Amino acid sequence: MKVSRRSLLKAGAVASIASSGAARAVAGRAPALVIYDSRLPESRAFAALAAVPRIDVAHEDARFWKSLRELAPKGRIAGLTRWSDLVLVRGYLEEQGRRVTSETRQGQLFRWDMG
Repeated sequence: MKVSRRSLLKAGAVASIASSGAARAVAGRAPALVIYDSRLPESRAFAALAAVPRIDVAHEDARFWKSLRELAPKGRIAGLTRWSDLVLVRGYLEEQGRRVTSETRQGQLFRWDMG
């Protein structure tokens, strides 16, 4: 296996997310749904922390966010996404009466909860 600078940076980012308070919060109080981006290692690591239904934003554009409109369960929804995905998800969930309860920037990504 060839180790590159990129793979080292990705591994460091994943370790950083996994040891962060946000990751411990998800692990300690499982949300009803997790929204993540499988193209981003930090987001994949975040989604792996909770054994709950998940929505991968990498595939939702092709489906016009059908999963989110159909799957949004009662309870807390947690996500670690880019800002543009957060804006889209927030719009759909606000139409369902949900509100942002927390939002934190983590590097280029945003860790958020809606209830």
